[in-house]
Amino acid sequence: MSEDRAGVDAGGKPCGGAERERCEIAGFRHGPTVAPERPAEEWQGGHTSLGSCHMSTTRPTVAIPLVDGMTLFEIGMPLEALGYAWERESGPLYDVTLCGDRRGVRTNTGARLTPERPLSAVLESDTVLVPAVPPAAPVGAPLLRALRGASQQGARIVALCTGTFALAEAGLLAGRRATTHWRHADVLQRMYPDIEVDGRALYVDDGVLTSAGCAAGLDLCLHLIRQDHGERAANAIARNLVIAAHRDGDQAQYVAAEPLDDEAGWLDQLREWLRERIDGPVSLAELGVAARMSPRTLARRFQQDVGTTPMRWVAGQRIAVARELLESTDLPIDRIGYQVGYGSPVSFRAAFVQAVGVSPRRYRTAFSGRA
Repeated sequence: MSEDRAGVDAGGKPCGGAERERCEIAGFRHGPTVAPERPAEEWQGGHTSLGSCHMSTTRPTVAIPLVDGMTLFEIGMPLEALGYAWERESGPLYDVTLCGDRRGVRTNTGARLTPERPLSAVLESDTVLVPAVPPAAPVGAPLLRALRGASQQGARIVALCTGTFALAEAGLLAGRRATTHWRHADVLQRMYPDIEVDGRALYVDDGVLTSAGCAAGLDLCLHLIRQDHGERAANAIARNLVIAAHRDGDQAQYVAAEPLDDEAGWLDQLREWLRERIDGPVSLAELGVAARMSPRTLARRFQQDVGTTPMRWVAGQRIAVARELLESTDLPIDRIGYQVGYGSPVSFRAAFVQAVGVSPRRYRTAFSGRA
């Protein structure tokens, strides 16, 4: 391992002993990230209120590139989770720096942020973390060049929420598994078919790291801390943030049923028919009679308008009704299973976990407000 990757101490000398070992294990690239001395008045905005206003020579560095239109929430999360000095004695776990147009960047709320360093500074960081960007919209050549350059230099590349679209546009996710906000997962897959999009995962670590939407960015930040500093450090930050160190399940438990397109309006009547008999078995032939189509035509219409098979749709409707009952009633979970057509509590729980990602009991605890 070369001296510039081993890290340096506060005096600019190579780390030794335990500190050097820690740097080698984590693979931090501290040597090249020492910031030049600048007047104090130049250190404005960014994370100065989070306990650090310069690039340390001992902590791993995280650069957050900013461009117009990024989401303020996803910018704030890593500043708080990674760059805040929760323990005054030891300081923050990372030196987190906002990089971009020094004249100011407008966020999605209209608020303007003044980055500490130019966009090119991402090339000096151990980790580059991209906040959410407007999905399916071009992010601009400067950010794409910076991301590609940082990746080529060995930086760890991370995206939160729809920041995944920026990594995809930069070509950093080709052939990899990735996730994004569940509302935009299908769009990401259509735009970039060479990516294996997992619309259920809270976060994915496939060499390049991506998170699901909004608060799932905190789950990924904890994963980074766990990688670099260990389980105890991640648990401590989770307690300070008042969140679970490990969340159960995946995005599926948060996905809302979307209204049908006009072309699929024929399903409204079929759904009503099914819900009247959701507690019993339903065959493909019975669905065809109710929809006034042959089984073959029905299968074709489902594939065309819904993107699934008739019987998978039936299974999804059973789970949708179960979710409603778990949220809105105090009915015993086993009884709910029978009411939506499952022959035993075991089969209901297995089907629910497969579809939603958590058990019926955990789903009720999270969403009913009654548990």
